[in-house]
Amino acid sequence: MLGMLLANPVTAGELKVTMKEMRLHYKQAIDATLPEQFNQKVKLFLTELQTARDYDFSSERAKLSLEGLEKVHAKVSSLPAATEANLATLKEEFKQVDQLRKEYHKKVKPSGLDLLVKLFKDLF
Repeated sequence: MLGMLLANPVTAGELKVTMKEMRLHYKQAIDATLPEQFNQKVKLFLTELQTARDYDFSSERAKLSLEGLEKVHAKVSSLPAATEANLATLKEEFKQVDQLRKEYHKKVKPSGLDLLVKLFKDLF
C-alpha cells in the first residue's frame, strides 16, 4: 500500500504547493546570512524540486517543463556546500535559478494571444 502511495504522481494542487515551497526555500537561501542556513534551504529546495519532477505533466507541457526542471536541478546540484568564504558567490549563482524559472514559465504557459490563436485553429 505504501509503495502505491509513493508511486502515484503529484497532483496539480500538490504541484502548486510544491512550487510555492520551492519559491520560499529559494528566497530563504538568498536571504541566508550563514552558510549553514543556505545549505539547509538549498537541500530543502532540491527535495521539493524532486517532487515537482515527479508530476505527471500534460503531454503539451511535459517536455518543456521537465527540461526546465532538469536545468534547475543541474544548476543547483552542482553548487558546492556554502562556507563563509563562498556564500556571497553561491547566492549569486543560485539567483540564476530565478532566471530559469522565468524563461520556462514563458515557454510553458501560453499567452492570451496564443490561446486565442489556438482556439481559432481548433474551430476552423
